[in-house]
Amino acid sequence: RPGALLLTPMRLATPAVAVLLVLTACGSSSSETADGTPATWIDGVEGVTDVISDNRIVTLSGAITEIVYALGLGDSVVAVDVTAVYPPEATKLPVVGVGRFLSAEAVLAQQPTLVIGDIQTSPPEAIQQIRDAGVPVLITDVPTSFEGLYAKIIAMGEALGVAQAGRSLAASVEDDIAAAQGLPKADPVPQVAFVYSRGPDVILLFGSEMTTQPLIEAAGGLDVGAASGIVGTVDFTPEALVAAEPDVIVITSEGLDLLGGIDGLLEIPGFAATPAGRDRRILDYPEGDILTFGPRIFETLRCLNNDLRSAPSLCN
Repeated sequence: RPGALLLTPMRLATPAVAVLLVLTACGSSSSETADGTPATWIDGVEGVTDVISDNRIVTLSGAITEIVYALGLGDSVVAVDVTAVYPPEATKLPVVGVGRFLSAEAVLAQQPTLVIGDIQTSPPEAIQQIRDAGVPVLITDVPTSFEGLYAKIIAMGEALGVAQAGRSLAASVEDDIAAAQGLPKADPVPQVAFVYSRGPDVILLFGSEMTTQPLIEAAGGLDVGAASGIVGTVDFTPEALVAAEPDVIVITSEGLDLLGGIDGLLEIPGFAATPAGRDRRILDYPEGDILTFGPRIFETLRCLNNDLRSAPSLCN
């Protein structure tokens, strides 16, 4: 569903190599840019071309921004969306809004030669407007596994004309994640709930097909949302949280602040009745770290691993 929000998991029903495609004006398998150059990525083989002409890239998610910079193309990025938090130089660029609520006018004002979004970029009408202006729009997958992340990096490297850099980056990220996965684990295995909040009126419990699941499992925890059958996200209910019996609750730092810190969180019905609430085992991480599934995700994995086994924190 092209209009889906960040918290709605979406996957492309294509092989791992085909994690990129370019939206076309008519939805066909190929199209042309303003200068007549083919600009299509379909199944990794048809119409593949270097779609960058004058090196003016607009990125529409934090993960995409980090990958483009890590591929050595940061100097080509002229604008980002609000979810970009790294690297520091990216945060100094013009912000075109939120990729999930895209404004074509704000993007086109940056005179891009390439726009990179993902399958959750919306609305589709804004994407179409950018395409109609003759600007290629590269749409990437939103992987929810480490393997999907490696494939996305490789495919982006190929699409952006830096295939070797893509393969090298993917291998480096894989090595970093493997090293983090090899750290000692908590014993017994902690049951972990990931809760997302934008204040008391927006509290969600995450489950499978979210990037938090591989993080929790690789850090040595059991994702109670996924284990209870939640796919994607569900609205928080006290009954569901108490039934899940999490030993640890993980939340974004921004969400925890909006709830009034740990004390405020525990005042919400259900939280204090869990083992995590009784022990005040509430772990918070910046949203741009724990929910940005990109080259830095191994750092969050190391932090979570240490915190789950109550080792000295690597993050604070």
